[in-house]
Order: sequence, then C-alpha cells, then structure tokens
Amino acid sequence: MKDDIDAGLRLLELLDRAGFGVTAAFWLYDSDQERWRFVVAARDAERVLGQKYLDAAGIISKARESGLPDLLPLDRVRITSSSDPLVAGLTQVVRVPGTTSARFSRSMVNGIYVEDALIHRLAA
Repeated sequence: MKDDIDAGLRLLELLDRAGFGVTAAFWLYDSDQERWRFVVAARDAERVLGQKYLDAAGIISKARESGLPDLLPLDRVRITSSSDPLVAGLTQVVRVPGTTSARFSRSMVNGIYVEDALIHRLAA
C-alpha cells in the first residue's frame, strides 16, 4: 500500500501543477470489491466530468513520456466533484489542508459508511 500511497501523492502533485483544481484527495477502501481507490474531487468536475478524466489522462501520459516512474493508473482513480455527497460530508467533519495525511475509519458520513479512508487533502 505504501507504493500506492506514494503514487497517489505524485498524481496529486501533478494535478496541482497542471491547475486541475483539486479540492479533495483521499484513498477510500471499498469492502465490496476489497480494494482501495484514489478519489480526487475537483471544483468544476460536476459540469465537465468526462473532460476531467481526459485532462487527467493527458497529464499522466505527459508525465510518463517525461520519464516519471510509478504513476498511479487512471483505472485506480475516481474523479468526482466537490459536491459529491461523500466529499461534502467529509468536509463537514474533517479538515486536511495542503498535502498531509489523516485516517478516517468506521464512520457514517451523509448516510454513507466509510470503512476506511486515508485523506491527503480535504478543503472547504
């Protein structure tokens, strides 16, 4: 998992440099699928979600061409908007500014059960 966390942080840094508008970034455990997924929320994703995925793919592709190793594949990433019910709910109970880490586990948020999450950024 450490390698995945590092790859997620590298992706977050790339998205920030590209002006992607990341307001939240966290790893979320999905117990139904028994896997972790990196969730990225962006300010304007609700209006242009498909474009956000294309933008992220372009950013990742460009970084790989530049020789940046160990990037998180886009199929491990879920892009959503800042108004996503889970993101909005987490924002009400947790603040993680900048790029740090906080664990959030076994709690209900906006009627959504969060088994486990590792939050790197969660801004208002």
